[in-house]
Amino acid sequence: MKVRVKICGITRHEDGAGALEAGAFALGFVLAERSPRSLRPEEAEALVAGIRKVAPRPFLAVAVLDRFDAAEGTRAIEQRGFDRVQFHGTEGMHALRVCLEAMDEPLLRAWGALRVVDESSLEGVDDLSCEAVVLDSHVPGVAGGSGRAFDWTLAAPLARRRKVVLAGGLTPDNVAEAVRTARPWMVDVSSGVEAGPGIKDVERIQAFVEAAHDA
Repeated sequence: MKVRVKICGITRHEDGAGALEAGAFALGFVLAERSPRSLRPEEAEALVAGIRKVAPRPFLAVAVLDRFDAAEGTRAIEQRGFDRVQFHGTEGMHALRVCLEAMDEPLLRAWGALRVVDESSLEGVDDLSCEAVVLDSHVPGVAGGSGRAFDWTLAAPLARRRKVVLAGGLTPDNVAEAVRTARPWMVDVSSGVEAGPGIKDVERIQAFVEAAHDA
């Protein structure tokens, strides 16, 4: 089965529709005030609804939060039309675990994100109650979307045991190598397919999807 592709940081209708036309499986919408790709919750809700009206096929709409807030994650799914919520944060594994356990049906609706430095970053990851684990780069003070890659060999053992969403520094030029190295369930890109913060480049999206699928 081909690796799935998530295009994150969608801020415009045409970017979301273009990503789906290119073959994306999921779209990420950032509900985090500190991000240059941030949307207000009501803006994201309207954007998701508009894209769904023209989408060529069903897709996963993922709400990306920069804090471990189970209540906000639940609202995103139950009130704002998202299919999944992706929790980023800087508080560590225990705080993420507590957040996920507070969610309703986390094995179906929640993704937990970890910032990877070395093997110790993944200790306890098998005990997380979530559908998928997002592995991103560790950049001090940045919860996600840093544009930096980490050692993909660290992701490979986990990807053999559960669903892994590989993120951090992926581009059309390196995603094939990342897929061959880690064998993830999904790859996640934001800045690597942009013309500017929050402004996607459809040609780069197409090149990214093709490279990921060909790998």
